[in-house]
Amino acid sequence: MKRQLLFSLLAILVTSFALAQQDVTGRVTDARDNSALSGVSVFVKGTRTGTTTNQDGRFHISVPANAVLVFTFTGFSDKEVTVNGSSVDVALEVTQKSLQEVIVTGYALQNKRQSSGSVAKVSGEEIKLQPLGSFDKALQGKVPGLLSQSSTGQPGAAAEVTIRGKGSINGTNTPLYVVDGVQINAADFATINPGDIESYTVLKDASSTSIYGSRGANGVIVITTRKGRPGQTQINYDFQYGWSQLPENRLEVMTSKEKLQYEFYDRPDFGINPFGWSDAQVDSLGKIGSTIEKSLFQKGITQQHQLSASGGNDKTRFYLSGSIFDQQGIVKTTGLRRYTGRVNVENSFGNFKTGINATFGYSRIVGTRENDTYVGSPLNAIRWFNPYLSLYDANGEYQDDYLQNQPNPLRELLENAGHGDQMKGVGNVYIEFNLPWVKGLKLKTLWGADFTSDEAFLYLDRNTDQGSQSTGGNGQVSRSYTKTFRYTGTTSLSYQRTMGAHEITAALFNEIIQAKSDGFNFNGFGLVGPFKNEAGITPGTPDNGYIPTVGGDATQSGLVSYFADATYGYARKYYISAGARRDGSSRLTKDQRWANFGSVGASWIVSEEHFLEGTKGWLSSLKLKASYGSVGSQGIGNFTSRELLSSTVYNGVGGLVLTNLQRSLTWERKLMINTGIEFTLWNGRVGGTVEYYNNKTKDLFLDRQLSRTSGFTSITNNLGKLQNTGIELSLNAVVVRTRDFLWEVDGNFTHNKNKLLDQNGMNENISGYFINKVGEPINSIYLVKYAGVDPATGDALYYIKDGKSTTNVYDPANRVLLGTVDPPFYGGFSNTFNYKGLELNTLFSYAYGHWLYNNDRVQVENPIYWYSNLSKNMLREWQNPGDITDVPSAFNDFRQETSRFVEKGDFLRLRNVMVSYTFQKNLMDRWKIKSLRVFAQAQNLYVWHNFQSYDPEAVGGGLAGAQYPQLRTFTMGINVGL
Repeated sequence: MKRQLLFSLLAILVTSFALAQQDVTGRVTDARDNSALSGVSVFVKGTRTGTTTNQDGRFHISVPANAVLVFTFTGFSDKEVTVNGSSVDVALEVTQKSLQEVIVTGYALQNKRQSSGSVAKVSGEEIKLQPLGSFDKALQGKVPGLLSQSSTGQPGAAAEVTIRGKGSINGTNTPLYVVDGVQINAADFATINPGDIESYTVLKDASSTSIYGSRGANGVIVITTRKGRPGQTQINYDFQYGWSQLPENRLEVMTSKEKLQYEFYDRPDFGINPFGWSDAQVDSLGKIGSTIEKSLFQKGITQQHQLSASGGNDKTRFYLSGSIFDQQGIVKTTGLRRYTGRVNVENSFGNFKTGINATFGYSRIVGTRENDTYVGSPLNAIRWFNPYLSLYDANGEYQDDYLQNQPNPLRELLENAGHGDQMKGVGNVYIEFNLPWVKGLKLKTLWGADFTSDEAFLYLDRNTDQGSQSTGGNGQVSRSYTKTFRYTGTTSLSYQRTMGAHEITAALFNEIIQAKSDGFNFNGFGLVGPFKNEAGITPGTPDNGYIPTVGGDATQSGLVSYFADATYGYARKYYISAGARRDGSSRLTKDQRWANFGSVGASWIVSEEHFLEGTKGWLSSLKLKASYGSVGSQGIGNFTSRELLSSTVYNGVGGLVLTNLQRSLTWERKLMINTGIEFTLWNGRVGGTVEYYNNKTKDLFLDRQLSRTSGFTSITNNLGKLQNTGIELSLNAVVVRTRDFLWEVDGNFTHNKNKLLDQNGMNENISGYFINKVGEPINSIYLVKYAGVDPATGDALYYIKDGKSTTNVYDPANRVLLGTVDPPFYGGFSNTFNYKGLELNTLFSYAYGHWLYNNDRVQVENPIYWYSNLSKNMLREWQNPGDITDVPSAFNDFRQETSRFVEKGDFLRLRNVMVSYTFQKNLMDRWKIKSLRVFAQAQNLYVWHNFQSYDPEAVGGGLAGAQYPQLRTFTMGINVGL
């Protein structure tokens, strides 16, 4: 009887439960274009019951009555829907700067909620319209921890980018750049169209970069190109036109009147008025204005055209584009011209997905001689050329006389010629297979290639100064070719599944990278006839001395890797991740070729806890995260660890000599700790991050001094330790949002502290004007401190090492550390104002706390060069006892190895200002177009600084001379969508 009663009760309970359950079906789509979203997690709130959508975005789930379904998908905002029937269709919205934002690691997509790493993302829309030949310059001020420095304004030249400080001394500090899974070099950016880029994702800590192993030590910048979306084909055309001009120079040089005044100062060996000017000549010449800038520089025209088409359906999507970018430099003859094309196609059929992403480009860069002290360079002549002289004689020919034995810079610029051509192709093909036997299991293989062909050409006319310095003294033609091919093959098996409160993502990878490069160069001499190429070369003989030189090189390297990555999440609140990678590099000797790297991380979505339920009105999300791991660097030459032989000639007999010793080099290894907080407030209206990092590099590549009896002066070994610690802050906020008006702000700040911990037991290593000292930042300036001028004698005064007493005797033993050349503080901030489609955007970047050695001043404040133009500062030169000045007498020994020429590098740059107007939709419908936007912008509009030159943004801390100023560019344009 009891058994029958028990079975009856169980039957009633089961029946009640079955009646309470109901089957629900539906479809999940992208709210932008109504395309299906596959792989969306659908679960019953408060339970472990869940499922995912199929390839068509459809799902089926059994739920209790009045249940709430939660829909989550990477890159889209979560959505909750109360079940009120048997069918539920949902459209998900793309997220912006929230925990749902998608992160592209280069190998996979990841939801920001799940990530424990330090990752920043920049939209391609923020950069594509900036008139820059190299897109890495546009990242300045946008990403905390990322420092982008440009010491040249040459169109097409790449910036120097570092992430979280410099972690190597002799190795590379350049981050890894990956485009759609294929590695590229920073030197090739001039051939890539920024308009094709969807997003830039910057990976900064071990949790996010360790998957790249030996390539991720300096951070990773993952570049994702644009893809098509289902729907009607969208055609877009972008055009802009403008000009660039020379910015202000804070290093002022003398006018004609001032220079003539200075020539009447007394000086050693030449006395007063060494050219013997008469009063009438002084009066006449003093009225002449300088024409050097007008003669050598120009207002450079910039124009850009971009045309793209994208579209597709649920199965096939495509993106096609072509572009032309033409930017003249501000130095005559210089500039960049670029042509690019791109094809991105992906197709889904059954359980398979295939795709191809390919870009092709051609660029020509015409530069000028820079970063040296050659007097014929226009970048030096603008300061050094005497303002009362003319570049032409009375007959309109190049002036050769009366130039104080200096070359005519206009002739050097216009009669000599040179350019660099590059053809580049980057692409990949891939295939994915979703295994039907195990839900969430996917197999993918991707093969990519990066091909580059570089040609450099130089013509030195026989009538120019540079041509006269070539072999035989009658001009030169040089040409070189370099071809580089790198292929990457990556195969992965990944698993992603949500089972109730449990989220599992795991993947195994194998990767092969091989690079090959070969080059050839030729130099011919003795030019005759009108030819400006190899046709004018005189055949070389022992008698005429025009023996041509020919050379070449070839190199090859490879990297094989095995790695794994996994993330586990529980209750959408607790996440742990781990990764491991084993790399083998051909650059290292066999006993050190293989190395292991890895990371662990954890994150906690605190805002999902019940004890914070009362904060939901203002605290939208709060995440704590931490990670630890190791990455490595093989940033040395392909043959640095090998024994090398080179050809030589001795006493007329050829032979081979040893030029490098084999040594057991191992990897530079970086141990990285990162902790951080991410938050959003008031439903995403305010958001930000606070992060602390501690990166320690050991086994630094350093040069160890050898006994000269070995035949070598030094050898590279793994000898030192270096540390970077820092704090990063970022904040974004919607200050005002009404129906018609929007004001958004975005800012970031970084403080990086660099410290050398060990260098093979040596306390300090001095190189020129710089020192690497244990306990101090690397690249610190090390000079005698300048104390001014003795009013009685005009002698320069220098501080004794104790910093208290002074002497007029220069002694290098009194050198002291003056400060680092690398900015310890940097960042940026932006504002966006929008009123009924009229928008104003501003971007500022800044850096401070560092010092620079101003070699430009050395060249124009040295009295030995009195016959050239000089800085206005020299008008303060000491002349008589009692003069109070900071410029010593011309009779005093000139010493440039002092702090007299060291200046603060602090600056605040107005990087970009854009005003645009987007026409209203009702007008677009009337005109039968989809979108129309007009804009005007200014690039590098103004820099606030006290550095005496064009710009304090200098890589390496010192100006070698002939600095090509950064371009100040103004453009206007239009964007049309059809």
